[in-house]
Amino acid sequence: MSEVILGQRTGNMAASRQNRKLVAAWLLTSCFMIWVMVGIGGYTRDSGSGLSIMDWDPIIGTLPPLSTAAWNKMFALYQTIPQYKILHQGMDLAGFKALFWPEYLHRLWGRLIGVVFFVPLVAFIATRRIEARLIPWLILLFIMGGLQGAIGWFMVASGFDPNSVAVQPWRLSLHFSFAMFLYISVFWTALTVLQPEPVALPGTRKIKFLAIASIICLGATMFAGTFVSGTHAIDAFNLAKNTGMGAPPPGYLTMNMFADKPAVLFNHQALASLTVLVLLTTATAVLRSNAPKPVRDAGLLVGGFVILQFILGVAALVSKMFDIGVVHQMDAVLLLTACLLLLHRLRGAR
Repeated sequence: MSEVILGQRTGNMAASRQNRKLVAAWLLTSCFMIWVMVGIGGYTRDSGSGLSIMDWDPIIGTLPPLSTAAWNKMFALYQTIPQYKILHQGMDLAGFKALFWPEYLHRLWGRLIGVVFFVPLVAFIATRRIEARLIPWLILLFIMGGLQGAIGWFMVASGFDPNSVAVQPWRLSLHFSFAMFLYISVFWTALTVLQPEPVALPGTRKIKFLAIASIICLGATMFAGTFVSGTHAIDAFNLAKNTGMGAPPPGYLTMNMFADKPAVLFNHQALASLTVLVLLTTATAVLRSNAPKPVRDAGLLVGGFVILQFILGVAALVSKMFDIGVVHQMDAVLLLTACLLLLHRLRGAR
């Protein structure tokens, strides 16, 4: 009854519990789709498929080639870029199609995210199911989603440069980092829609500080990980030569921190080690505290996902299987989600 009265006072039902749940479910669905997009994008990058489509057409590009002539035209365009001439000289049409489909799915999924975000947004605004204060922010998020598509093309275009067989790592990092900014923004908004007011939590200021430190460390590690993917720095790992084992490589201080594979790999490993320690400390502090069950549950998720992330990271490094690397990347987003959930539930820390 109090929810109905609150909705009447605001002149609509946007603040009702039912509508808040509906809007939050829509936003969380968008988050899920972004998470899936991270996996598709990771596979596209690691399989070398990202340069198989040589133009960016948000509307017409929704459809794949529908005839043999269209496929041959697309393949002929691919044969003009350095990646084909250097890595895939002599590839047949079947081989091109194997490269084409992951990149096509990546772009199609991005368009679908835009539709899933935009159509309900318009419907919710029209039916006054979204609180007025949130509308400008949600419209801005949609615009930034479109910007993410432009950043994606900015990244892909760098792979067409002379003698280039892949996109520039810093552009890949920009694309991924902006995707994570969007993910964080949408997820935090969804949580706030569900719980607009923080719950007072006396004696939890310390674990809130640890939660913030965890997100900062994890963000830095994920950023460093984009350069591992962008440079294929995992190739530097070699048990026989004792490289990539967690120690600084010879001549580390004179290396290019964002281009030399041994340095890039070490940076990620060093940050990952620090992050594991901070996150496990955070999870332990939460579980040992007298915080309410929702906070402790979030802390348990942080501990579980960070252990899984460490195992996946080692497995990807030793096996050099990019499929495991993709799962490692997706679990990083789940770990980030758990940290954000913990921090959100600690908003009322005192």
